[in-house]
Amino acid sequence: MVSLICTLQSHRDDVNCCAFSGSLLATCSADKSVCVYSTRDFSELPFSPLTGHGYGVHCCCFSACGQYLASCSTDATTVVWSMDTGEIEAVLEHPGRSPVRVCAFSPDSSYLVSGGSDGTIALWDFTSRTLRRTGAVTDTSIVACSFTPCAQLFITGSTYGDLRLWDLNMNHLHAEKNAHDLGVSCCQFAPQIMKGTDGCVQFQLASCGQDSLLKIWIVSLLSAAGIKMQLAHTLTGQSAPVLSCAYSADGQMLVSGSVDKTVTVYQANEGILLYTLNQHDRYVTACAFSPTAPLIATGSMDKSVNIWRVEDGSCAQGGFICNQSCYKVLFKLCNPSPNAFIYERIFYK
Repeated sequence: MVSLICTLQSHRDDVNCCAFSGSLLATCSADKSVCVYSTRDFSELPFSPLTGHGYGVHCCCFSACGQYLASCSTDATTVVWSMDTGEIEAVLEHPGRSPVRVCAFSPDSSYLVSGGSDGTIALWDFTSRTLRRTGAVTDTSIVACSFTPCAQLFITGSTYGDLRLWDLNMNHLHAEKNAHDLGVSCCQFAPQIMKGTDGCVQFQLASCGQDSLLKIWIVSLLSAAGIKMQLAHTLTGQSAPVLSCAYSADGQMLVSGSVDKTVTVYQANEGILLYTLNQHDRYVTACAFSPTAPLIATGSMDKSVNIWRVEDGSCAQGGFICNQSCYKVLFKLCNPSPNAFIYERIFYK
């Protein structure tokens, strides 16, 4: 059972994104602001709203420790905020001064990636707040990105409809063309690292798009044969373009928001529809699971953010990073071919 526990109405325009840390919820809007709430009682923090952007804010994300929040905007910047004070720590200007549509931290917070409306991709060294690498996809806008749980690869999605996998040297490793007809809206890797039947390392990836579909992919890293991306499930629980998707902390549940005003919750491994939630009055543009509690946040063009509680206990409580209780996978390029990898396990006590 999923129940609505509160509705937040701080924004004056469309809500574009929402993100949880262990103790905070951040939401951003076309009204140029970012609002930050305590997840204890969903009261707004004293320094909220954050108003450093000159135009609408498209995306926001927390560092793994929750100490920093990044937000990106049509003003061509990604701003890093301190969650201790609400002050600006850094302003990262996107190459070419293109509007920035999406940003994402690596799971270890070493890197921050941002994607622009002109197809450019910027990979930032977060420790030094400096630009590490740039890349580009021609004739499209980058609107989605997500790091693998090992923090060594990331994927981008574009309005052209393709999904592209990159390493930290901005080598282009794999392209899944026409992943979504008319364009990708969002993509996210599940937090767990998996092992294939042949011993290869695998990741589960969710993507959604303008074709009204939510798709679940299995990305396999084959030590000799490169990278394989296989479609596992195509989910049709919504009747209009799907604008956002997110995994629960244990990777067992998947939530999505749609132009049809609904929120759907799936059992991720089998792609089974569990719940359809009807509470927003307009398009559902954003969704996120808490990493530490059975909570879902959904944001909409109705200017509101709804907070939902998952009552059946399917959503894991207690946070984690990179599945450290099992293993972390490190990748090394073993020859000039961008698809050739070796990998090793490092076991944690």
